[in-house]
Amino acid sequence: MAGKRAQGMIELSKPPDKKPAYNAAGAPPLGRRIFSIRNVASFLLAVAVLYLMYREFLGVDWGETWASVREANGGLFALALAIFYCSFPLRALRWKALLANVGYSGDTGQPMPSTIGLTRIMYTAWFANCVTIARLGDAYRGYLLKKEAGVSFSVTLGTVLAERLLDLVVLATMVGAGVLVVFGGSLPAEAVQALAAGLILSVVGILGLLSMRRFRWVFERILPKRLHAHYSRLEHGLVGSFRGRLPLLVALSAAGWVLEGAALYATAAAVDAPVSVAGALVVALAASLLSTVPITPAGLGFTEAGMVVMLGWLGLDVATATAATLLFRIINYWSIVAFGFVLYVFGRERKRSARESSGVSGESKRIHNLFTGRS
Repeated sequence: MAGKRAQGMIELSKPPDKKPAYNAAGAPPLGRRIFSIRNVASFLLAVAVLYLMYREFLGVDWGETWASVREANGGLFALALAIFYCSFPLRALRWKALLANVGYSGDTGQPMPSTIGLTRIMYTAWFANCVTIARLGDAYRGYLLKKEAGVSFSVTLGTVLAERLLDLVVLATMVGAGVLVVFGGSLPAEAVQALAAGLILSVVGILGLLSMRRFRWVFERILPKRLHAHYSRLEHGLVGSFRGRLPLLVALSAAGWVLEGAALYATAAAVDAPVSVAGALVVALAASLLSTVPITPAGLGFTEAGMVVMLGWLGLDVATATAATLLFRIINYWSIVAFGFVLYVFGRERKRSARESSGVSGESKRIHNLFTGRS
């Protein structure tokens, strides 16, 4: 048993095989995905959702809305932007702790990116999520870490899934507490349904985590034999992420969500919207959940519509709610698209010469094919 365990750990930490580079830049060309027919169709769907919501259902007075946006307090908007961006180093610290739990840290002799380096990788992955559908940025994060540190893509993907599960559980708990504070005993029917959905998803996620190792034999009988090693590494990354430092992981998760709520609170204050701290936290967290809708990039269209409705529950008129939503989405969506694009382009140029002379593993090439759509 000990021999098999040691062999498994050697397999998990095995460095990538050297093969000829498959493109000059050595990075998946996201442009092909961005301008694919499916991705363009998802943007058009987002535009249609926004049109129907604002024009047909809400009847937004755009003159009043633009007046609120133009008269917004620039200092408070800048504060909201700064608060939101402070959440990225916290999320990188959490990811660093998750990676350490599965054996990837400087203490184990594995050269890893610094916290700043992990923040850059995470931010670039968020950019990919903002411009592609189905949260492809999560896979791109695994690709980038493999390129920089030789970490198994499957193990990294497991830590990302663990991060998502942790976010879901903490988010559902915080939203539940926030809703009770904001609405008391008079919860809107939609809020009750959202809470129930969050609770169900959390329970399903936890049960899935507990069953991965216990019922591995079931999964191995279903999956082709060639995928067994990938499943083992994925399980190692997902289950192993929770082996230690759980209080720290929960605290960093909660802190990241609090910062998002604080960013929305400052944004609402910029347009003189009377939103409480608890109300801003609930709307920001619910908006984050809506951003995971996989049929448009980062839930574009659905997130904006949901935010306007929820801010209306808090007593805001449609024009003010729309102004606050537009400004907040400039912060947590469009700024990532703009800055992330610059980071992505300059990151490729900076490493072009180094990647031309370096090889990539067969696994990296398969990940590359995921982004290019090649088989």
